[in-house]
Formats: sequence, C-alpha cells, structure tokens
Amino acid sequence: MRGSRRTGIRTGMLVAAGTLALLLVAGFVVRTISVSEAQNAYDAAAQAFRAEQSTAVDTVSTGESALDDAIALLDESAGKVLDEQPRADLAAAIDTVTLRLSSAAQELTAAEVAADASTTRSAVFELGPGIRDDAKALAAFDFTAASGVQGVADDLAAPVAAVVQAMADWQAEQDRILRERYTNTVHATGWTPELDECIGSVDVTAHYQNVPTIAEHWSCGGKDFPDDAGTVITLAGVHAGTYRVDGIVAMLNADRDSTADIPRGYDLLYQTCQNGYSGTMSFTALTRIS
Repeated sequence: MRGSRRTGIRTGMLVAAGTLALLLVAGFVVRTISVSEAQNAYDAAAQAFRAEQSTAVDTVSTGESALDDAIALLDESAGKVLDEQPRADLAAAIDTVTLRLSSAAQELTAAEVAADASTTRSAVFELGPGIRDDAKALAAFDFTAASGVQGVADDLAAPVAAVVQAMADWQAEQDRILRERYTNTVHATGWTPELDECIGSVDVTAHYQNVPTIAEHWSCGGKDFPDDAGTVITLAGVHAGTYRVDGIVAMLNADRDSTADIPRGYDLLYQTCQNGYSGTMSFTALTRIS
C-alpha cells in the first residue's frame, strides 16, 4: 500500500509537470505568433511610410529647385527692368513659397526622427506592443505639408514669367538707346593731317602734354558732339567704350592759352573749335562707364 501510494504521487507530479510544459509551449507559440503578426504589421507600415516619405522628399526637392531658380532670377533682374512691380510680385511669391517649403522641410525632419526611433526600438527587441505602437505611429504620418508644396513650381511660374518679360522689355529699350546713341569713331592717333581727313576724331594726347584728349574739326563733326552733362555716348576705335559727358570744362584761346591750361583729372577730353574759331577751343570732359 505504501509503495502504491508513492507511485501515485510520482505519477501525479509527472502529469502536472507535463501539463505545465504543454502550457509553456502553447504560451510560447501564441507569443511567437503575436510577435510575428506585430512585426508583419510594422514591416508593412514601414514600407508604406518610406514610399510616402520618398515621394514627399521628391516633391519638396522639386519645390526647392523652383524656389532657387526664382531667387536667382530676382537677383539677376535687379536694375534690369523698366517697372519694378513684376519684381515686387515675384519677391512676394518667393516669401510665400519659402514659408510653405520651410514647413514641409520641418515635416520631413520629424518623419526621419520618427523612422529612426521606430527602427531603434525594433533593433533592441522591444517586441509586441512596442512594435504595434511604432506601426501605428508610422501609419499615422500623412506628410500633409509636403503634399501642400506640389504646386510650388506652378505658383512661381506666372511671376517668374512676368519678370523674364520685364527683363526682355528692358533689354529691348537698352538696344534701342544703343542704336540711337551718339557714336564717335576715333579713327587714328595723330595731328593735323589726320584731323583734316575729316573721317572722325583723332587722338591728340601726345600734342597736349599727354593729357588724354581726342579732337575733331567743328565742320567735320565737332558741331554734333553732345556737351550736355549726363549724356551717354559711345566711342569706337581708339579709346573705344561707353562714356558719360560731364559738360564743357574749359574754353581756351589758341593765341592766348597754352597746353599747360588744358584741364587735368578727367578720363578723356574732347576738343573742337567752336564755329571753327581757334579762339573758342572747347574741352568737353568724358567719364568712362565701360
């Protein structure tokens, strides 16, 4: 009887142990399945998140490129429009777009932080609920700000086009001014023989104590040379360039004055005898612009 009782107790203990083992195995299997499902859900959420993130990055990059081009155009157009309104409109559009892109950029940064955080938690085996929470967090990210900048290039297109046209109008006006601008050709360096050729001005610097001077007979073209201060002219040939007329700065008499009386300190002087009379030798100062 005593031996039989021991056998019964031993058998009961074995059965209990076996039952416990089965329960542990079953619990492990259920736990494994639960973790696997959570991981699958996370993987799906992460894949969708990365796809949306990639699209958002492309959208923001496209917008930033359009913004950079608009800013470059605004800078380039400074001083090259007849009317500043198109530039003012473009500047306002740039300010608006900059704010939108700034919000989108902050959103992308937040998205990257969220993605990095979820990856870190998964890497340290924060399983089950932690993975599910990460999956929900990634799925909830909708990239609203990035989606809102899809039309940035279109929003900038009209003000950009207006500035481009304004610059074209300005250039057309400059071309017209250039065509109509007074042009004088300094055809030679010399003295009386070259002046008498009457085909343009002559560089006479060497005869005027090396004061940079061009000269022309009144009847050959001197009477047409502009002397109003502020007038812009073009010189071709010797001393070629664009000059601003600073007005007549001296009126000398060939019988009374000498080359020592020629005014100094100017980029260039234009000399002609008013009405062909050497008693009124006018010297017009010129300042080189380009």
